[in-house]
Amino acid sequence: MPASKKPTLRRIFVYASGAIVFLLARPTPLFFGIGATLCVSGELLRIWACGHLRKNKVVVKSGPYAHVKNPLYLGTFLILIGMVLAASHPAPGSPSRYLLLLFLPFALGVFLLYYLPHKFRVEGERLRRRFGVEWDDYDRRVPDFVPSLFPRVRDEGRFDAALVAENSEIGTALFVAVGLAAIACRFLPLPLPLPW
Repeated sequence: MPASKKPTLRRIFVYASGAIVFLLARPTPLFFGIGATLCVSGELLRIWACGHLRKNKVVVKSGPYAHVKNPLYLGTFLILIGMVLAASHPAPGSPSRYLLLLFLPFALGVFLLYYLPHKFRVEGERLRRRFGVEWDDYDRRVPDFVPSLFPRVRDEGRFDAALVAENSEIGTALFVAVGLAAIACRFLPLPLPLPW
């Protein structure tokens, strides 16, 4: 089995989380609209970032990387919040209220307190070994996660659509689209009530 397809704890957690969100989904138009907007914004940021990302070849400083060091993680963060909001109904008694009260804080805690610090440390060390002083300068000037309004570095790199596919972002975009479509289907009247 290729390494990219092997089941990992992270991949199992992501798919299980998606199943929980779908099973508890009771979307309202307002929450779905807000959530879908966050998801689309997060995915557009990820596509923009992937169109500039040349993994292990250069310190990428163009596109969103001029504003934030980790635009892919920021996009994922927006998608995570957006999916949960899109599926949620805040009314007491709604099963999807638990998505807001329990699931979202738990998922954000895991993402912000474990996943991001681990990734920042591992990737930072790898990039420092590979690019040395150039990485250190970039690391010092560009914020990790909260983007700067103005570019912190200058680079003439251009968006390349071929890199989006090369960086495997098409699968993520499809996952987001299918997830939102599945949640939107919960608006439709069903011939038989669902058991949940």
